[in-house]
Amino acid sequence: MSTAIEDVIEQAARATGSEPPAPDQSRVVRASSLAGATPAVPRDPRLLQAEQAEHEARAAARDAESARAAADEAAARAAAAKAAAEKSKAELAVAREEAKAKAEAAALAVRLEREEFDGAAAAARAERQASRDERLGTVRTVAAAEPEIVTVTKRSTDQFAGSLALFLVRLALAAFAGIVGWQSLVDRQATIDAIAYVGLDPSLAGSAAWAVSIALIVVATFVLIGLGTRFFAAVLLIGAAGFMAFFRFGPFSPFLEGHFGFYGDRDVLLAVLSVVPILMGAGRFSVDAHLRHRRQKAKLAG
Repeated sequence: MSTAIEDVIEQAARATGSEPPAPDQSRVVRASSLAGATPAVPRDPRLLQAEQAEHEARAAARDAESARAAADEAAARAAAAKAAAEKSKAELAVAREEAKAKAEAAALAVRLEREEFDGAAAAARAERQASRDERLGTVRTVAAAEPEIVTVTKRSTDQFAGSLALFLVRLALAAFAGIVGWQSLVDRQATIDAIAYVGLDPSLAGSAAWAVSIALIVVATFVLIGLGTRFFAAVLLIGAAGFMAFFRFGPFSPFLEGHFGFYGDRDVLLAVLSVVPILMGAGRFSVDAHLRHRRQKAKLAG
């Protein structure tokens, strides 16, 4: 195309009688670089479209780069604004706390001043009243404090009937435990055999027999005098339950032919009687009651 334009320019120069302009060397070189191209043949429209698309793509890329830079700048400004807002929020919170502390301090100072003023006013009034009473010869009486009335309720188990009933229960328990303990001491071989029947090592059965016999006698003594009654009654209950579990009840009928009652009824009665002092105590006729009364008197005196 550029060659055709040059030919037209040269013909126009000849028609006017002027010198044709010198050909552009770059155009000549560019035209000659197209191998096999004819000067009169126009360029392919697809190449022109490709060049236009490339130009538009470069322009779009430049626009996108500008938009990205603008977006980065906007993000930086937003971050700076957020940081400034957070800083302002923190400063506002600190200022609010300081104002609250100052207000509380001022309120405390006002309250202290008011209390001091009220105290001074009360002291002045008391002084004026004392001066007036002194001039008039008035004797002010001080009201005596009313004595505190202490109501002592006597337990029903400390009354005669309840105390006697509990003493009889303790006597029965102590008699049973003492008799069984004495029989265990006298007939040690039977006691050893019974303990070995439970499954204890025969070499330890002799020592265990001594321990059981002495323990029964000690428990009987403490239950009889009423010292630590609840504890030793609980020991009797546990012993009776264990004795019934190992020796009285088993895979057989407790009702034996020719035997009144049932097998182990005496041990059941012992267990039930042991529950009575556990729940109600020893009663008035006991060392426990004497110690309790002494503690109550010491508390009232104090």
